[in-house]
Amino acid sequence: MKQFTNKLLLCLLASLLIGACTKKDTEKEQPTEVILVETEGPVQTIPISAKEKTDIPAVTTSSPAPAETPTVAPSSLNSEDVVAALKNWDKKLNFLTTHFKQTSSYDGVQISRSQGTLKYDKKRDLLRLDTLNDKGELEQSAYTDKQKIIIFDEAGHQVTNLSWKEWQQGQPNQALFDFGSYSALLDRHSVKLQQEQQLPVLILTPKNGEDYTLYLTLDKKDYFPTSIKIVSDLMVTQSDLTQTDKTTPIANATFGGLFK
Repeated sequence: MKQFTNKLLLCLLASLLIGACTKKDTEKEQPTEVILVETEGPVQTIPISAKEKTDIPAVTTSSPAPAETPTVAPSSLNSEDVVAALKNWDKKLNFLTTHFKQTSSYDGVQISRSQGTLKYDKKRDLLRLDTLNDKGELEQSAYTDKQKIIIFDEAGHQVTNLSWKEWQQGQPNQALFDFGSYSALLDRHSVKLQQEQQLPVLILTPKNGEDYTLYLTLDKKDYFPTSIKIVSDLMVTQSDLTQTDKTTPIANATFGGLFK
């Protein structure tokens, strides 16, 4: 009986030894394969066993989205529509109050600068122009009925009295004072339309007479001029309009009772 037990134990030990050797051989003989792993640098190839492969997350790659090409919406405006809209508000205009800043330059060098307020009553065809200094203080006031113009200094003393045409001809940007008469202004010019920074710009060249180009940059809502620029040879004068009010009535006292 003892001899039989010893033989049984020897067989069991032999079986365990053979099983262990077989397991080692199996693990040793398993092939390795190459997979891609994601690192901080370039993608690397690393040989790895099938066992280790199960411990590494799968790497997915995708192509970058193509860059979007910016699209520009085509303008639906044409010069005829813009001119018609400009004439329409000019026809309906009754009162106008606006601030302006004007600069003149010759061959790229600024030679003058001014700022102030302009008030216009279309029914009576009265206009007042107040020129202000850099501090916003009154320097000069001009009143006109488009027949004559009377100019006062900052203290309210009359400086001069001129005919309207004489005074206007000496102004570098006469279109600044043509409110209420823009329909006639447009009719005297050939007109083209361009877009600049999403704003419509009318380019006017005179049909007859002197050679210059007038640019009217218009508000995109109602086509009221926000900038008036005239280019004549090397001289450029630009007037920018802000804080424009086209509805509030202007008191009679605004024009000093100078024109009955």
